[in-house]
Amino acid sequence: MAGGSAGRRQNDESYVSPVLKWIIFFSNFFFWVVGLGILGIGIWATYETQRLTHKGVSSFFDVIFDIGIICVVLGAFIFILGFLGCIGALRENTLLLKIFAIILGLIFLLEVAFVIYCFVFSNQVKKDITNTLKTEAITRYRDEDKRYLDLKNIIDWIQENFDCCGVGEDGYKDWSLNRYFNCTKSNPSHLKCAVPYSCCVKENNVDADFINTQCGYGAQEQDIIQATKSIHTQGCIGAFIKWATDEKLYIAGGVLIGVALLQIFAIFLTRILAGQVEDQKSRWV
Repeated sequence: MAGGSAGRRQNDESYVSPVLKWIIFFSNFFFWVVGLGILGIGIWATYETQRLTHKGVSSFFDVIFDIGIICVVLGAFIFILGFLGCIGALRENTLLLKIFAIILGLIFLLEVAFVIYCFVFSNQVKKDITNTLKTEAITRYRDEDKRYLDLKNIIDWIQENFDCCGVGEDGYKDWSLNRYFNCTKSNPSHLKCAVPYSCCVKENNVDADFINTQCGYGAQEQDIIQATKSIHTQGCIGAFIKWATDEKLYIAGGVLIGVALLQIFAIFLTRILAGQVEDQKSRWV
């Protein structure tokens, strides 16, 4: 009798750490809720965009330049990942926990591969990004299609906050690629040879209470020395690299390392919990 009671007590004893279980549960529950919120915002934004424009997605660049669609994709991914970790920990489901750990591991490997690629082929990456932004962003600025209103606002915000104009080495001259701002003789637009007001050194140079949207008129007809007096002339790719190198490189590196360590830590804890659950089940057999 005594031996049987001892055996039952051993089988009833839990080998799953409740502290570890609830740490994984609540951390993933937080991301689950965050993902649901981002997904909801994305769905609402996408619905409003479709309601106003009555146009769908026609290319890949319509996706990457649409904040609503980005929120839907990102929110859905975070929601699903949080669900796997949350329910996997709560129900002690080893399959969900293993899928969660595998997805985190794949994300980590993709991040490492991306960083290595950007470092090794930095010049090619810079060239590709520059060409893409010229052909897909610059050309769509002020487009009558309301789908690109977010794109216009993003470009203006970047040019205002990074004190830049255009994209690449040509700087403010890049705006000649836009049909409204180009300097060709056949261009009937009143914006011919201008640049957006967000390029201006001082947008309210006429009245402190109002933005002078004409402060960049005729800027492309000026040489760089003359243009510098009224607008920023450096391209935004170069301005961003300078900003990151001069001020934020160590912070960005620290953030990336911190994120990577958190991912490794989450994978490690998940694998421990899955192992404890499997050990527990083996003792019930």
